[in-house]
Amino acid sequence: MAISYTKGMLIERVKKHLANGFPNSSFVITDNELLLYIDASIPFVMKGQMFENAKVTGFLEVPDAYIVTYALPTLTISSTTGEWFATLPQTPIELPTGYSITDVYFSMNGAKSFSALPLTNKRNTFRNLLPRPSVVFFRVESNVIYFQTGNGILLFNQHAYVQMPISRTSDKNAIMSLPDGALEMLFDKTVAKCLQRLQIPQDIVKDNLPSGNKTS
Repeated sequence: MAISYTKGMLIERVKKHLANGFPNSSFVITDNELLLYIDASIPFVMKGQMFENAKVTGFLEVPDAYIVTYALPTLTISSTTGEWFATLPQTPIELPTGYSITDVYFSMNGAKSFSALPLTNKRNTFRNLLPRPSVVFFRVESNVIYFQTGNGILLFNQHAYVQMPISRTSDKNAIMSLPDGALEMLFDKTVAKCLQRLQIPQDIVKDNLPSGNKTS
């Protein structure tokens, strides 16, 4: 069985690299700070791979290795708007419409049934004045997903699932949803952020450089 990569493993690699292989109690970067740099770097690596792939194939798409399907918690109805809502695992990554959330669907009797259709927030009021098909629509505010039904059906005890690319994990030892080709780019970007932020000196052994500590 192949070894699965975790953010904890990446954190250890970054710490050893920055401390020249010997991180100790005086090391100034915490795991939480490194997690912040890693989570901030993943979307940039992801978008770079998306647009590079689009240049080759002509179509923009999210690499499947980034995508994870989550079972949403039980839906609750809003007493203010009458919409059903649940909390997403994270605020969707800022990708073009249709890519930050690739699919939202319901499961009935143990099988995937219908998919919900995306609804843009700024056009929500206008669409409420138009005839709509008898399907379920969804829109997102921050990390909350709202559902509207076109025919007034109730969504009690309905099991909703969302498929989306993510940049965060709930545990640093959880498996990263990341293709192998992105690991080195993510490592380099995280190290660059640490060096820029903290100006950590490093010994770089190269024949064409003078001796002494370097920060690049």
